[in-house]
Amino acid sequence: MLSKNKAVEVRTIHETKEFERLEDQWNHLLAQNHTQSAFLTWEWLFSWWQVYEQGHKLWLVTAWREEELVGIIPLMLSNKQKYSLSFRMLRPLGSPHCDVSGIILKNNNEEVLALLSDFLVKQEQYWDILEFNRYAQDDPALKFIKGYFDKAGYKSRVKIYDHFYIPLKGKWDDYLANLSKKFREILRRSARRAAKIGEVSFQYFSGEEASWEIFQKIIEINRYSKYPIIYQSEKEQIFHKKLFTRMPGKGLLNIFLLEVDNIPVAYQYGFVQNKRYEPWRVAYDFRFPPRVSVGTLLYKLATEKAFELGYTEIDFLRGDEAYKLNWKPEKRKYVKIRFIRRNNFLALFIFIWLPQVKKLFSRVKRR
Repeated sequence: MLSKNKAVEVRTIHETKEFERLEDQWNHLLAQNHTQSAFLTWEWLFSWWQVYEQGHKLWLVTAWREEELVGIIPLMLSNKQKYSLSFRMLRPLGSPHCDVSGIILKNNNEEVLALLSDFLVKQEQYWDILEFNRYAQDDPALKFIKGYFDKAGYKSRVKIYDHFYIPLKGKWDDYLANLSKKFREILRRSARRAAKIGEVSFQYFSGEEASWEIFQKIIEINRYSKYPIIYQSEKEQIFHKKLFTRMPGKGLLNIFLLEVDNIPVAYQYGFVQNKRYEPWRVAYDFRFPPRVSVGTLLYKLATEKAFELGYTEIDFLRGDEAYKLNWKPEKRKYVKIRFIRRNNFLALFIFIWLPQVKKLFSRVKRR
């Protein structure tokens, strides 16, 4: 499927082999994009697709100016089951594992955005619901598309999420001094208690040092964590192995480990994209005495290291867990928007009208 104007051609890529050939152009375009995240890199998305493609159809909506890639909306077509009914949902590639999605665009070019939007409208016979999830609310590309689909008469439902993040400005000591007195004491106490138990070792791995062998320590810690099921399936391990094959050479992987007497007790595993650190998975061994707070101690050491490395921010990614507030983060809004054409009454009822009615009843009930 393709659409052309005089300068730009829009076409959908459905084949994995074509996706594979996009690596260099994809990442070159991403470097010029408003939203910067490792979850938008070719390495992350292609690795995910190779492992989790079953049940989905690839829908990379791409814009080309001659041989130059100038726009990408990374999507996939899936069946969404609701109340024993099936709907065709066009949704972000990598869902539900990715914490950030977005449109990849050169210089927020509105001409290209209009062509991409128009193309999706013309392909509406192939989908019932168009979902943009985990998009930064301040992304100009998303604002443009929202306005375009609103004008085209589509109905939409918007849900807003908070992402907490720490802008790394100035020096570590100044940042630490700005944390609450009570929390600073917790950090000091955690370090003292861990040192009484044994020799504390903080380790940092990036680039080629972030090896599959190091990842085995993460798997071992996670067996005794809050969510021990993570990393246990063969499919998930294959996915992470592909990341560890593709990402280290690009400097994208970032691992922090905390050991006590050479025993791994806590980890942070994430990514670095344009000096932005995204700790994707964090956990600690529940067998370790809880009064020590090794997870909190590792956060302290990792944040201090991030300052030293010259990172510009730490993005806590999805989730509003209370512990994040201790670090005095700022908020960034992310959204989920679902578009449904106005004559698809069944989809409108299930995904827009019914949730609104439930929300209204819930408010009435609480009064």
